[in-house]
Amino acid sequence: MFHTGYCDYNRFNPDCDIINRPEGSGDYLFLYFMTPMKVQMGGRTHMTREGAYLLYTPGEPQIYEAVRQFKNSFVHFTCDDDGFLTAYDIPANQIVYPPYPDAMNTFFKSIYVESVTKQDYYQEQIDKLMHQLFILFSRQLHTFPEGSGIQAGLFEEFKKARIEILTHIDRKWDADSMAALTNLGTSQFYSYYRLFFNRSPKSELLDARIERSKYLLRVEKLPVAQAAAQAGFDSLPHFTRYFKKACGVTPSEYRL
Repeated sequence: MFHTGYCDYNRFNPDCDIINRPEGSGDYLFLYFMTPMKVQMGGRTHMTREGAYLLYTPGEPQIYEAVRQFKNSFVHFTCDDDGFLTAYDIPANQIVYPPYPDAMNTFFKSIYVESVTKQDYYQEQIDKLMHQLFILFSRQLHTFPEGSGIQAGLFEEFKKARIEILTHIDRKWDADSMAALTNLGTSQFYSYYRLFFNRSPKSELLDARIERSKYLLRVEKLPVAQAAAQAGFDSLPHFTRYFKKACGVTPSEYRL
């Protein structure tokens, strides 16, 4: 479980302010630099741009100063299980630039609000928010590694396309109609889709249709042909074959 200490959101310090903790703060410190900073790390001075993130581990020197204006969000915290760094594959004591830094900053705001208002179950809520923050952090860094040349805006287009496909599984999707959602050719569309989601769009669509059909058969008690049609399958033999491969039984057996 995560336990937060002092935290703040969109905090202004005096211009050119310096933070100098040669022995660290005794806990983890996760920072979002909203203005350029000079960071001392590994015997060198690193000049950061706006939008940098930095996670200090306990005992790591924390020495940084604003180039001019000082604005950041941050959270000091401890964790019952330090394996979260490995679990989420998060870089520590390293300056990184997620493609959507402001999206993560909303979690700093929520954590800050919970820590100061202390409503019922606030500790449990903060723990959930910390997990969500690091999940988003990891996703951003690994979807768009620095130097990959992938534009973050392209990923947003594919997320919208993915939602459109998987929330309208009864449509007659084919490769051309799916690719048209991103204004790319089918080959490019399939390549980027696999890169972003580690699945092909057809395999994800098929899984979603199978899950819909299982609900229709088990809960709605629809006849097999009707369940197949409502789940987006045009061919009953194809539906039966896919269903048995996925579930180990035929749709009729599953319905019973």
